[in-house]
Amino acid sequence: MNRYEFELMTFLEKQGENIYQIRTLADSLKVSGTAIGKSLENLILDGLIEKKGDVLFLTDRGIEALEPYRVKKAVILAAGFGSRMMPATADKPKPMVTVNGTRIIDTLLDSLVAVGINDITIVRGYKKEKFDEIIAKYPFIKFIDNDRFDKENNISSAITALKEIDNCYLCEADLYISNPCIITKYQYTSNILGSYSLETDDWSFQLDNSGHIINYQKGNTYCWNYYGISYWTKKDSAQLRKDWMDIYETNKDVFWEEVPLVLRKENYQVEIRQCQKKDIMEIDNYYELAQLDSTYRESYETKI
Repeated sequence: MNRYEFELMTFLEKQGENIYQIRTLADSLKVSGTAIGKSLENLILDGLIEKKGDVLFLTDRGIEALEPYRVKKAVILAAGFGSRMMPATADKPKPMVTVNGTRIIDTLLDSLVAVGINDITIVRGYKKEKFDEIIAKYPFIKFIDNDRFDKENNISSAITALKEIDNCYLCEADLYISNPCIITKYQYTSNILGSYSLETDDWSFQLDNSGHIINYQKGNTYCWNYYGISYWTKKDSAQLRKDWMDIYETNKDVFWEEVPLVLRKENYQVEIRQCQKKDIMEIDNYYELAQLDSTYRESYETKI
């Protein structure tokens, strides 16, 4: 199926049987009404969507057609120290820090589980034994230990989990997810989550005329802020595994995403998947943590 057909089918799968006007579908999917109308016509002819009066719904055949695009696994990189979050990270890794009673990593895990993803691998390092606490809630979690986390950059975590990188979400563990809908059941092509900014001093990228990521760097204008949640197709996963190994042999001080976005960018065409800044809270330091959760403020005031 083409991209427009995919977007239309996944929309109906999520929203369910209902009356949908072409204008409503076009506005929701940010696609022209002409393209929506043509896609809808083709999908009805193919028996993937059925229309009864003004009511549209996916058929069983339509659900089957989406199955190859369903994401069934995720790898979470959670080995880092989180030094800027001290003293909250003195006895636990950053993803295990609670914000108003909820562990940071739980917001990601809950979002994955909500769309049926239970094949989840966490790469752990600093205070790794603390992650055992999540088994009570998520007994299906698998762990891989990265014992080089304090000597090499996060490409070492990607290398440690190499065999697990295959048609999956690849996520950083220190993002507090405010909107679980940013994790979706189906994906069409390799992409990275991002929110639009007129200017930023953080890691970001721009898009070329075909909608693929370019100019990944720290600091940018008219750009997209980078968030550490990405999806990689089976083909791109295989390429990632190869390119990571090639780069890692000579350079262990790179971020994993620099490989597909900078060092070997000619091997990939990665799209942006748009989100809003309010969908994810990046808690970079203890001050920001204390602003979100008042229980940390006394420690912060003592610290300063």
